[in-house]
Amino acid sequence: MSDENSTRRPVRVLHVLKYYRPDFTGEGVFLERSSAVMQELAPDIEHELLVTHTAAPADPAAGVACSTLRRITYLSRGGFNGIALLWWMLTNLRRFHTVHVRTHADWYFGSYLLARLFGCRLVLSATLDDSLPVLVAQYRPSLRPLARRGFGLFHAYVGISPKLHSETRAMAPAERCHLIPCGITTPAQPAATRARLRTEIGAGALDPVLLFVGGLVPRKDPLLLIEALPRLRAAHPRLRLALVGPELDPGYAAELRATAARLGVAEAVVFAGERLDPHPWFAAADILVFASRLEGFGTVVPEAMAHGLPVVARRLPGVNDDFVLQGRTGFLFDDAEGFAAATLDLLASAPLRRRIGAAARDLARRRFDMRAIARRWLDVYGLGAHADAAPAASLPETGMGCTASVIDRRFHQPVARPPGEVPLLLTTVDAEESFDWSRPFSRDAADVRAMARLHLAHRVFDRHGVVPTYLADYPVVAQEEGCAPLRELLRDGRCDIGAQLHPWVNPPFLEEVTGHNSYAGNLPAALEYEKARRLTEAIQDRLGVQPRIFRAGRYGAGRRTADVLKRLGYLADSSLPVCWPPEGTEWTRGDWPHCARPHWLDRERRLMEIPVSAALVGRLATRYGTRLAPIAYGGSGQRALGAGLARLGLLERIRLSPEGITTEEARRLVRHMLAQGHGIFVLTYHSPSLEPGNTPYTRREEDVGRLLEWLDDFYTFFREEVGGRPARWEEIRFGRPMEPARAAAAPVPAV
Repeated sequence: MSDENSTRRPVRVLHVLKYYRPDFTGEGVFLERSSAVMQELAPDIEHELLVTHTAAPADPAAGVACSTLRRITYLSRGGFNGIALLWWMLTNLRRFHTVHVRTHADWYFGSYLLARLFGCRLVLSATLDDSLPVLVAQYRPSLRPLARRGFGLFHAYVGISPKLHSETRAMAPAERCHLIPCGITTPAQPAATRARLRTEIGAGALDPVLLFVGGLVPRKDPLLLIEALPRLRAAHPRLRLALVGPELDPGYAAELRATAARLGVAEAVVFAGERLDPHPWFAAADILVFASRLEGFGTVVPEAMAHGLPVVARRLPGVNDDFVLQGRTGFLFDDAEGFAAATLDLLASAPLRRRIGAAARDLARRRFDMRAIARRWLDVYGLGAHADAAPAASLPETGMGCTASVIDRRFHQPVARPPGEVPLLLTTVDAEESFDWSRPFSRDAADVRAMARLHLAHRVFDRHGVVPTYLADYPVVAQEEGCAPLRELLRDGRCDIGAQLHPWVNPPFLEEVTGHNSYAGNLPAALEYEKARRLTEAIQDRLGVQPRIFRAGRYGAGRRTADVLKRLGYLADSSLPVCWPPEGTEWTRGDWPHCARPHWLDRERRLMEIPVSAALVGRLATRYGTRLAPIAYGGSGQRALGAGLARLGLLERIRLSPEGITTEEARRLVRHMLAQGHGIFVLTYHSPSLEPGNTPYTRREEDVGRLLEWLDDFYTFFREEVGGRPARWEEIRFGRPMEPARAAAAPVPAV
């Protein structure tokens, strides 16, 4: 991928839904999951969502659930407005290559006609009971010929089940009709997941657990499952039924609870509520039970099958009877008696459950692989060639979610900090190879001799009780010369270890070495994930520790970086370039990041951002800083303005580092941030700066001495004047002091 190609205008697909979060919609959930895989296959295609009926939430974050939907627009302010839809389309359609109408919303066809006039490719989905004949039949008889002509505007019609596909083919040209089922993903679950969730619902290791996943509404019919419990529990008294899904109909949910109480099985029914990630529940259960009366596809059934669960599902002809094969990959039932009989058969025989579960897993993974399904969608969009050209096309599916973002502030939530706590100071060190910062990037830059000088800084660290976090990159961990000093420090409990990704020296090497590609977040998500995975495993193998804190080298985090980290089990990130957006990244095309406080990057509050401390300081900073900073520091041509404002004491940006920052500037930064209510401070520098000639900051031995003096002076200032103390990253992440680091001497395998 060259720099020239990376600056091309992205190709955009617009998805149109009637209902979206916070309203629960299965089609919306599938859009989130499929867009994540399409983005991995074709990273130069952007996906946006237009919601026509769900009202815009008062809290914008309430509708945020997917990091691969670049923009979500809620059209409604309290009801569908056809004029607003037409106006939005008129002013925005020029940006899109394809418009995918996932739920028919424009009953007058005006927006569809506009899409054709703008040259967009039009695609229509049938996902529940909305095949073409069904849609046309909803118009008055006199208008049906016009409706058929209106639907003729679409270039392609997609049915997600054989039933919907065959119904549409009866009315539309066969060459425009496509059968594309919902794809599924099967992310691996930690070994402890089953035991943890079963303990949560009061089930023992051998107690049978039935699982239902879906909205609690009459159409899904979980009432049938509850009514069957007395008979099932007569044979298996410790059986549990877990209902995982939102209570979309509160009255119906109340009826479910009342029925369970009336039948004496209330203690056996677990109302788990909506879960953004239902996959752990598949690991916890023994059988999936699904009684829905109407589905376009019923994705939860093949998802459970792909996890190796036997399923008992209501027979839906043309929907699930071609993959739930009776007695082979599951059981289908037509009434309550059939449900109870099939479930009892499975409960009575563990070998039967294993045999059917294995066959179900093989079929589901073969037929409904999300990567293959996403590729078929790109072909229908007329964009399949983009997947072929992606440098990461040969990589396997990552299994990543799309639920977090370093870049998108809508995902961010503040971290509560107890009042009255003393200020804490975390020290991070970019443990990396030495290279000439003024020359082009090279894969051959792998000199890690400067790691032998870590002991110089530890004389200062030990004096002040500092346990630094070394964020190690691949050349450091791949070579014994880089690993040995870290291994010794780990053994003595004198450091923590995290990861830092420099893409140009981190395998696999599928991308061109360019300035653009030196930022990990600019790479295709699948390639960013694979590089981070190999780095993580190298640290585990060479140092014997699991890295849980991460930094994107050059602070080059991207839209999917947080998703990568969650998939790999990281708990903290420190990639936010506060007040220093790197040129050539998405940061320079949008709002500048100004938040130096720790904050959560996902709704589940699992991944915490711990930014390096930086701020805009000066007389104009508080009132005008965020507006002036992009002007004063937005590029090389504006640096003179920034320097002038700093000399006048009006506005300056300061980062907490001994590299290029004086101790007086660092003190001024800390005082300013304290006045703004900050209590967490993060200091950083590069390990090659401990050897003269590697970085612009230490050209001579005297410069190294000054860097060490800077550290000594600053730690003294922070302790004596600020009243703070050193902290480790785990204390900031978990809110409590941690035990000193311990690590046994790790084996030294080849990397």
